[in-house]
Amino acid sequence: MVDTVPDDFTPSLGIADAEGLEDVCDGRIELEGLPNTRDIGGIPAAGGCYVKHARLIRSGALAGATARDLETLVDEFCVRTIVDLRTEEERREKPDPEDELPGVKFEYAPLLNTATFGVTREGGLHGMMKMLKAVQDDPAQIMMKVYASMMVDEKSIEGFAAFFDDVLAADEGAVLWHCTVGKDRAGLATALLLHILGASRADIVRDYEATNRYVASHTEDIVDQLARYHLADKLDKSIHIINAADPRYLQAAFDAVEQRFGDLDAFVRDRLGVSCEKRAALRERYLTPDPLG
Repeated sequence: MVDTVPDDFTPSLGIADAEGLEDVCDGRIELEGLPNTRDIGGIPAAGGCYVKHARLIRSGALAGATARDLETLVDEFCVRTIVDLRTEEERREKPDPEDELPGVKFEYAPLLNTATFGVTREGGLHGMMKMLKAVQDDPAQIMMKVYASMMVDEKSIEGFAAFFDDVLAADEGAVLWHCTVGKDRAGLATALLLHILGASRADIVRDYEATNRYVASHTEDIVDQLARYHLADKLDKSIHIINAADPRYLQAAFDAVEQRFGDLDAFVRDRLGVSCEKRAALRERYLTPDPLG
């Protein structure tokens, strides 16, 4: 249900020139095989500061990266740490290109406990079809429940905690984190990180919604793929709803945290282990008074 592009087909993506640092409002990095890789630098944060550019990068899975893409990420954006938020099964099906990135540290912080949710990115098109049929009655409500559950599930909480430890430990270069499409798990991790850095809720939602500009082609490819099996008409609505970065999903996650733990600050402090000292260290490392810095 999360990051819902089938694993067993590779859609034909528009080829973009890898120009490196791009002057675009949502920080998108133009790459040849990675449509949803974005530098969150420049977002306003605590104390009148901004998130530093080329230090914190969110993405979808890296299996589709070309050699030029990897060169851009390593040489122009100085990526030195990659945090994979996917399950072990997902990593086996489409592993990160570790052999092609010598000197880059790979960490794993899975955010989805499939045994709890009964949903997964595994199983390719067959798994996608089963999942779509299961949620077609009210896919938006199902997605809201998944987001809420992911924030309070113990295994996911462990993954979030590990993610923040990895971000804090990355004392050299940029950190890139990814799930499969870069929408749900990467979206939640980014939202929490931006909150810790002092970004406003409006800016957090704006960054989350930016994914919609880059996954539309994936959604249409899924529709085309299912049309071959005469299933697109029945499942078209579900596909578009669950593949959207809908602010209602993010709000459901925040609401679940507030209901269970009181507020988001208490959650990141008491459950994710981001103490006041760690929060200060993250802000010291990743914020700057220069909006272009």
